[in-house]
Amino acid sequence: MAAQLIGRRRGRRSHRMMSDINVTPFIDVMLVLLIVFMVTAPLIIAGTPIDLPASSSTAAVPDDRTIIVRVTAQGDIQIGKQNMKVQPEVLVTEVLRLTGGDREKPVVVIGERQASYGQVAAVLGPLSAAGFTGLALGKVQSDTPAPAAPARAGSRKT
Repeated sequence: MAAQLIGRRRGRRSHRMMSDINVTPFIDVMLVLLIVFMVTAPLIIAGTPIDLPASSSTAAVPDDRTIIVRVTAQGDIQIGKQNMKVQPEVLVTEVLRLTGGDREKPVVVIGERQASYGQVAAVLGPLSAAGFTGLALGKVQSDTPAPAAPARAGSRKT
């Protein structure tokens, strides 16, 4: 009787590898991504102007160790409390001169509201590449209040 059990496969199925790929989950994911891109594409193309609100927190007053680098709306770079204009080529050497070669002293980069991101990044990039570890962004101190938001056309009172 033992000889009969060895030769037969009772209740066992032979396990074969499936050679085709189940693409249904892949198609489901691709359709969801297609819908997401169809909804977000008009927003990306049109662009949305952003006017950031003014900060209500009080600004920290920099100490004498802090080197202040300002970027004006025209793209000029000014260093120190005297607002000495410098060219972008000599920016790193001037900051090194003011810090005495200490790359750990705090350097605050302040960009005017009308200055583009590219102008501020053109200042931050070389300073970071030169090894300054105390880089920070600051805000412009203005005595004038922030402009009020314009009234909407549908919200007129008669």
